[in-house]
Amino acid sequence: MLKKNKINLKCINNNKIITFIGMMGTGKSKFGRLIAKNFSFDFYDIDLLIEQKFNNTIKTIFEEKGEKFFRQAEENIIKELIYTLSNANKSSVISLGGGAFDNVNTRTLLLKKSRVIWLNTPVQKLINRVGDGSKRPMIRGDVNKSISELLKKRIKYYSLCHDQLNTNKLNQNQIIEKITEIISN
Repeated sequence: MLKKNKINLKCINNNKIITFIGMMGTGKSKFGRLIAKNFSFDFYDIDLLIEQKFNNTIKTIFEEKGEKFFRQAEENIIKELIYTLSNANKSSVISLGGGAFDNVNTRTLLLKKSRVIWLNTPVQKLINRVGDGSKRPMIRGDVNKSISELLKKRIKYYSLCHDQLNTNKLNQNQIIEKITEIISN
């Protein structure tokens, strides 16, 4: 159920930065907020930070500026946030968008400066949670096919995480307990 690599990462200045990665619909933001609240850590949702910076939705940014623009903005915001948190010695939880960990610069930085936890959720659960995908810019056409193809592409990057939590047969409280075990080590 829980895969734990032998890396017990403490971030620079002994503060902890926890980063949640995974597909859309895994609960990165939901569990990120809950864990941050439980530990009195700050919480940052990268998608929300991007929306605030550009005063627009992720979907609209994708439509008007394109994915390349979005991914560069995402990388810049993550880099700025990580260095700010590291220098401020602030314990924090970060929720990434589903594709952010595909970026080699982002991935390298987060693996070095934070504890990366992959919330791994089965495709069928993701499909049920995402619904028609109308608010998700990476969903094109058939939701099932889009999510399956994205996961197939991204799994090689997600698997580079420090810790993986398979959420398949866990309820919310069990997921919180497992995440708590991971970050308490």
